[in-house]
Amino acid sequence: TRRLGPGRSEGDLDLDRTLDRWSGPWPPGPEDLVTRSWRAHRRALCLLIDSSGSMSGLAVAIAAVAAASLVLAADSRLAPGIISFRDDATVLQAQGTYGAPGQLVGELLALRGHGVTDLAAALRAAAAQLTAVTADERVVLLLSDCLPTAGADPGLALAGISRLHVLCPLPTAESERAATALAGRGHGLSQPVRTLADVAPALTRVLG
Repeated sequence: TRRLGPGRSEGDLDLDRTLDRWSGPWPPGPEDLVTRSWRAHRRALCLLIDSSGSMSGLAVAIAAVAAASLVLAADSRLAPGIISFRDDATVLQAQGTYGAPGQLVGELLALRGHGVTDLAAALRAAAAQLTAVTADERVVLLLSDCLPTAGADPGLALAGISRLHVLCPLPTAESERAATALAGRGHGLSQPVRTLADVAPALTRVLG
């Protein structure tokens, strides 16, 4: 992402900021000038798709559609890491690589939910992927009900992750509370997703 930000080098003069900080003789020296220029913010993204037994049926389908939407929208500009997980994690696309989107979308839509849920192992796998790239911010988007049935406390497996956002498909009261709590520990947002129509607005809110 690129945003206008203040600086002390090349760019357009930010007159308001210059006058706010200037208190010396006129004209101000080069060290007193504040400029505005476009600054790049490098964000690395890793998608974690829960395909355990608690996510069977429509829930895993919603998660797969959300992930497939990001793959198709990102094209080769973002190249997110993509991991599906149950009791172990399977890397569908390594961080920073870009494969054939059609094949990857097919793998995502073929996911079927079964087995136990080890969220902590999945988060550690995502962090390992994110360390492979240079970035200012390392973001994980977790598509899960956030109800682990195996492994350690997922809140203790956030090292190496700058921000954790959660999309919670077909949430129950319990899973929505768990998703909100985990996203809060990861300095991110949690969004319930009850229908396929909720996917795009939820993605916009957490990644916009």
